[in-house]
Amino acid sequence: LPLVAAMTLTIPDVRRPGLGGWCYVSFLLSIAWIGGFSYLMVTWAEIIGNTIGIPSVIMGLTVLAAGTSVPDLLSSVIVARRGNGDMAVSSSIGSNIFDIL
Repeated sequence: LPLVAAMTLTIPDVRRPGLGGWCYVSFLLSIAWIGGFSYLMVTWAEIIGNTIGIPSVIMGLTVLAAGTSVPDLLSSVIVARRGNGDMAVSSSIGSNIFDIL
């Protein structure tokens, strides 16, 4: 809830009437939030890895790679529940190939 409140206060909701011209500002602020969250995720993973004794390379290859695959998994589950199993399979295969590259 605090994250939603912070983003609601800092990113203009361009869906509201009269705020359509703020779409570029909203996009840039969204990218800034994503960059901030990414930095924090990598920093925390590195701290946890150092605390446990796992090298940062292993943490990057496993924990952070798994973290970037979770949104793909959730989107595939949502699409499959809507009855589009072929789209879920193609999304899973495509995202895994992209992760390997």
